[in-house]
Amino acid sequence: MTFARPEESGPFRRALAGLRKTKWGALPAFRGRSGKVDVIVIHTGIGPAAADAAIRAVLALEKPRLVVCSGFGGGLDPQLRVGDTLAVDFSSGVILSMSDPLETPARKAAVFQKSGARIVDMETATVAAACSSAGVPLVAIRAVSDSADESLPVPFGVWFDAARQRARPLALVAYLLRNPSRAIPFARFVSRLPRVAAALALAIEGVLHGQGAGGMTNDE
Repeated sequence: MTFARPEESGPFRRALAGLRKTKWGALPAFRGRSGKVDVIVIHTGIGPAAADAAIRAVLALEKPRLVVCSGFGGGLDPQLRVGDTLAVDFSSGVILSMSDPLETPARKAAVFQKSGARIVDMETATVAAACSSAGVPLVAIRAVSDSADESLPVPFGVWFDAARQRARPLALVAYLLRNPSRAIPFARFVSRLPRVAAALALAIEGVLHGQGAGGMTNDE
């Protein structure tokens, strides 16, 4: 199981039986069981560069029976709402990966019209390419953190340093002080993420226990 950040994996990890911290090679990891399925959770970091380094380290050590690439994504299809989940074969084109977030409705609409993808993220394509090269099957599962008609309340580069894989809390505070009208939308965005993560966990469990890919649930 790969997630970019611990905030995405929290509800799923807490539901695992026998959860314990471990290592997969040099990578921090969590091991547990979901029903009868042995699971290892890895956090790759945000963006294609971080995801590439992490998945290559995983596959260099051992080939899993299945990789489930999970996390949040931005809605492109206007029918998707916050908390909806998609579980698909990445080759279906339903999920699109880009190197930077789509932060405005206009950009999301343009990409949706051009690509036909329903949701956008930053890691799945990289993880899928590495798994394909290694002959490891992959399922992609994404939960919508922001719908097609929403702007991200704070630009990604303001609050996160992708090169160092670190949050930038001081820069975030400074931005909100300069743009006080964004404080309430940002608080609203953050407050709903635990529910999005819970919906993601349910979708993952459905895939692991044979309910199949391609399903959608709605949290709002």
